[in-house]
Amino acid sequence: MLPPEDRAEPSWPGLDKNRPAVEIRRDRIKQLLKALEQDVMRLEGSNEGALQDMRAMTNLTEAQFGAWDTAKDVARTTQKAHMKIGGVYQETLARYRAAIDLLRAAAYNYQDAEQASTTNKAS
Repeated sequence: MLPPEDRAEPSWPGLDKNRPAVEIRRDRIKQLLKALEQDVMRLEGSNEGALQDMRAMTNLTEAQFGAWDTAKDVARTTQKAHMKIGGVYQETLARYRAAIDLLRAAAYNYQDAEQASTTNKAS
C-alpha cells in the first residue's frame, strides 16, 4: 500500500466512481487533426502571413533606411528583430506540429485501448 503522501487526493475527479465515463469522439478528433494540419501547412507555406511571407516582407536592408548614422543603427536593430521574430515564428510552428503529433498519438492510443478492451470483452 502506498504511503499517504503518495496517494491521490480523495477529491480528485478521476477517483469519483459516480462521475460519467469519458467519451472520446474519434471522428471529431480526426476532424480537428485535419483542420490543425491544414492550418500549420498554411503557416509553413508561402501565402500571406506565412513564415516565408513574413520573412520576405520584413527583411529590410540598410540601403532602404539610408546612409546616415541613425538610419544605419535602426537598420541593424531592425535586422536583429527580423531574425529573432523569424526564429520565434519557426519555433512556434515546431511546437504547433508537436502538439498535433501528441494529439494524434493520444487518439491512436485511445483507439488501441478501446479495441483491446472490446476484444477482451468478446473473448
